[in-house]
Amino acid sequence: MTDLVFTAITFSPVTEFIEKTRKLRDLYGSSFILSYLAESVCREAQQHLGADAVVSPALLNVTMGTPDQIVITGNFPEEAAKKAFLTAWGTIMDACREWICHSCRDWIDTSYEQWVANGEWQGKASRTLPWNRDWQQWKNYAWELFWVQGSTIPDVLEALANQERNRNWVGINWAGESSTLSGADAIAWPGLGLNIPAKQWRMAEADVQIRGFLQVLNLKIGEAILDDDLSNYPKNKVPHRLSTLATRYNIDQISYPDHQSLRDKLAESLGEAIITNREQLSIPELTKRLFTLTAVAQTVPDSEQLLKELPDSFKDVNLWTTDQPMGWFRGDGDQAGQYIRSITQAEDAAEQLNHFSHQMREWGQSLKQNFDQRLGRIIFAGGDDFLGLFYPAKQPTDALDWLCKFKPEVWHKGRDGKPDPKPITPSIGFVWAAPQVPQRDVLQHCDLAERNAKDGGRDRVALRVLFNSGNFLEWVCPWHFLPVLQDYRDLTGGQNWTHLYNDVAVLEARHAFAGDQIDVALALFEIYFGQPNRDTLENHLWDKGKRTGILGNRKEDCQNIPQALNHWIINLAKVGFHLCSNT
Repeated sequence: MTDLVFTAITFSPVTEFIEKTRKLRDLYGSSFILSYLAESVCREAQQHLGADAVVSPALLNVTMGTPDQIVITGNFPEEAAKKAFLTAWGTIMDACREWICHSCRDWIDTSYEQWVANGEWQGKASRTLPWNRDWQQWKNYAWELFWVQGSTIPDVLEALANQERNRNWVGINWAGESSTLSGADAIAWPGLGLNIPAKQWRMAEADVQIRGFLQVLNLKIGEAILDDDLSNYPKNKVPHRLSTLATRYNIDQISYPDHQSLRDKLAESLGEAIITNREQLSIPELTKRLFTLTAVAQTVPDSEQLLKELPDSFKDVNLWTTDQPMGWFRGDGDQAGQYIRSITQAEDAAEQLNHFSHQMREWGQSLKQNFDQRLGRIIFAGGDDFLGLFYPAKQPTDALDWLCKFKPEVWHKGRDGKPDPKPITPSIGFVWAAPQVPQRDVLQHCDLAERNAKDGGRDRVALRVLFNSGNFLEWVCPWHFLPVLQDYRDLTGGQNWTHLYNDVAVLEARHAFAGDQIDVALALFEIYFGQPNRDTLENHLWDKGKRTGILGNRKEDCQNIPQALNHWIINLAKVGFHLCSNT
């Protein structure tokens, strides 16, 4: 009798691929590509071993959110896994490159003749472009696949972790100009790789060509988006749709009286949501953007499911004209890896792992479907990892109401709204961002706030107020105590946080919170939040039973308890003033 074999697979560099983002489309595109690659391996394993071969991740009728750690029951050969993975990645790269070459053919043809005439490129019958080698390098060397086998799930997961720690990833040795974001990857344009001696290289001249190419690419992208949008309307309703889009993107229709000029202007505006001629993207950065376009994704074989999941646009956030702040949030499950290691010790490890994966992926899918579209939107939800936003408003009242109810009414609910307790806790970073803060900075602050929620003990939320200057205020609180924000009462019985804010400012100026003094802070807290909340605060500073500690998990982890408590109350006053005051 043959012993049971388990196969585990993952790939790198996942974190590096997703962390360098300028805007939402980068973040969505990178997450979508990672999910597509992981699902491609899973589907190939099913072809080899049967529909029930994949233990984790649970495969739903959705690509987005497929985790990159794969556990398979049976002998799934390493070569088959590599072939499926690299074929999927190569398909994405080819789809993006070929779409660019087809759409920008006129610009490329003209530039190609100039490069050959100037001796910068050797013309061949195949008309190979200078950047083809770089695309091929990215196809071959961008990833490292890790593959292990063992007799039990714990064995393969441990072996997979060990192998990943000893990774042998091959970096591509670039020569030439750099991407403005990564600082190490060459700018993606067809002239990348021209045979120009270093002494003759003139960046200013190259920059003119690069900007010219990106301007053409920008327009072609916009035209593709516009054509896809207009294809959903009868011909007689196209003029009305153009007018609607012009209003949405603040285009003066008087300046563009005929349909063609209006279409060109709209295409330019739509294209700028994807790429501008001021950006200098590397090949993988450009790939992340382009793969979110219907015109590109539809060229991928069996693309029906992909097309269903692509967002129509990011117009709600990319080109929003407002002078009001917006609320952004990013969350993740706590210690999912530790929980997985615990359940894989059981005899029915495969069943438990599959159930957990299915539970979290279904929750992510239901979060996106059930989120109130009148308040905001979920950008992506891949299992327990999610990102969303609330639309601009004077105050984040709706956002705070949602957060106060998040754990019992969102996290622990299933798709049908019935209770579905999760075995792990969530942590969220919420950022209330001023309108002039760049989107890239907001996304970074969301990530930092989420990390602080986890570093503060997990099972909590970090509320961060981000100003136009880049300065911020932050307050971290466990879920069970977050409704304390709604219990605030000023000296007149109202909810004007100015009273508490001013009291804290005066007391700070008088050094009332210095040293080991905590009585002043606790007395102030009691005045505005009541005796019951003070009792809860004092009795639950640290984890107690199943209740998360307000200051953290263990008393031993805090170097200065009085200082930590004072800062917690001070930050509550300052953040509450900006988020909750009704004045």
